[in-house]
Amino acid sequence: MTRRSQTSSLLLILAFVSLRSNAGVLNDPSLNDYDVAQYVLSLSFNLTKKSFQGSVVVNARALKPLSHFVLSASNQTLTIDSVLYNNTKTIYNHSDDHLVIELPTAIQAQSQFDVTLYYRGTSSFQGQYEGGGVLFSESNRIATISEPNFARMWWPCKDVPSDKATAAMTITVPESLTAVSNGALKDVQRHGGTATYYWETTYPIATYLISVVAASYREFSEFYEGPGGKRMKISYFVFPEDEDAAKIDFQNTTKILHFFASKFCEYPFIDEKFGFAEVEGALTMENQTICSIQQSMITGKGTYESTFVHEIAHHWWGNMITPVSWHHTWLNEGFATYAEALYREHIKGYDAYQSYIDRLMSAENGVYAGSVIGQSDTAFWDSFAPRVYAKGAIILHMLRGAVGDSVFFAIMRNYVNNQKYRYGNAETEDFIRECEKVYGQSLKWFFDQWVFAYTDSIDRPEYEYAWRAQQASSQYNLILDITQNTAAHLIYKMPLDIIVKSAHSTYSFTIVDSLATQTFFLPFPEKPEAVEIDKENKVFKVLKQKEGF
Repeated sequence: MTRRSQTSSLLLILAFVSLRSNAGVLNDPSLNDYDVAQYVLSLSFNLTKKSFQGSVVVNARALKPLSHFVLSASNQTLTIDSVLYNNTKTIYNHSDDHLVIELPTAIQAQSQFDVTLYYRGTSSFQGQYEGGGVLFSESNRIATISEPNFARMWWPCKDVPSDKATAAMTITVPESLTAVSNGALKDVQRHGGTATYYWETTYPIATYLISVVAASYREFSEFYEGPGGKRMKISYFVFPEDEDAAKIDFQNTTKILHFFASKFCEYPFIDEKFGFAEVEGALTMENQTICSIQQSMITGKGTYESTFVHEIAHHWWGNMITPVSWHHTWLNEGFATYAEALYREHIKGYDAYQSYIDRLMSAENGVYAGSVIGQSDTAFWDSFAPRVYAKGAIILHMLRGAVGDSVFFAIMRNYVNNQKYRYGNAETEDFIRECEKVYGQSLKWFFDQWVFAYTDSIDRPEYEYAWRAQQASSQYNLILDITQNTAAHLIYKMPLDIIVKSAHSTYSFTIVDSLATQTFFLPFPEKPEAVEIDKENKVFKVLKQKEGF
């Protein structure tokens, strides 16, 4: 997900404004008692009344004997008309954003079952950062947004990221509109002034990634051919007034897809589609196979290409491999933010990559304070804080520096191609296991301090160093003192690249700093004239030289 109204990718991180404090997760343990296999969703919209009505068939498998069945459904926006089990109406209770359905006969463990719900809803959502659900714009355009748990605002579902299912969507709109959703378009039927669009995805999808948009779209398209020769249609759905600008802004889509396919693996949803759909409101979002892009980002100047890269990258990091819970959002957002840096490196070189990372690191110490792992998946600001995006990306940059390029990219490929996680879910510990498997050594020291440690006032070490050269018979000793001024909060252990220059030579080596105060004695054949620490900025830090040593 991207929330930005700025022209700079950095400002997304430093001035992130998407605060959804009321977006609580439904934590009823009954949600864990079953596994959804498929949603069959049918919706029609009334633009005048800003309302909708529909049905959803939930096909699921009981994980334990069930006497009741719980779904997520907003009391604010949804009215449940009836619930059917085995084609018979059954009793239900709708309160506290839960829908508790009483089953007339118990369902045995491992049994498949269907529940059909008929409902209607209204929406006052205006497309602000603070909310979610269905946006009815004044221009007679419709768009939904559901991350992290706003799917329940417009359809009853199991609104958690850990239970992915396939989905079929039937969307009826006025015939002047085109309705777009996830997956492949199977059919369009027109009757009595309406148009009904049938979309279906056979790839597992999390509820927060299911999307419905509708407008008087202009559609244009192109084709992507993957490394294996498979072709896929890329579709762009844009407002008529923005068509020319969109053709300029989206011109590198196939290049971006090719880059990630070559770097990690083939585009994960190649049997269906990739697309961008223009929307009103602050609704830019990586919806699976059809990213929403807010109108303000279509400029005809390529201003927001980093955003497009970010949303495309989510199809690997978030859409195919989805976090088990919002505690692990950095596996989505930190990875997609880092993907922006990688694409810059690909098209502009390493200096452009480093410049991007340097900007992320330029925030004042403490801006990214707190652990990258969320402390609560009920508080949006905890799961989607700037540290999750920026520090998450910085962590991957530092991991690359610590293990080396060949190992780092092998880690990323192994992780994204692991059949245990592909089209399923993962948590941070799963990624760490892939790292250690490829690296061949424990990386607990690295992840403990950068991902898991909770620091409320700092987000990086502050190193203060001093050095002097001491002559000793036929050589010189470099005496290098490094103090971690932030040691009272957390003592970091990190490799630091050192460059020492003499009158005639340059020496490069690596030390490991791991104490509050540490002194290194290093022999040299010539007198050291200058010392540089971590010139390439591989470590997230504040660095100061002590005077008068």
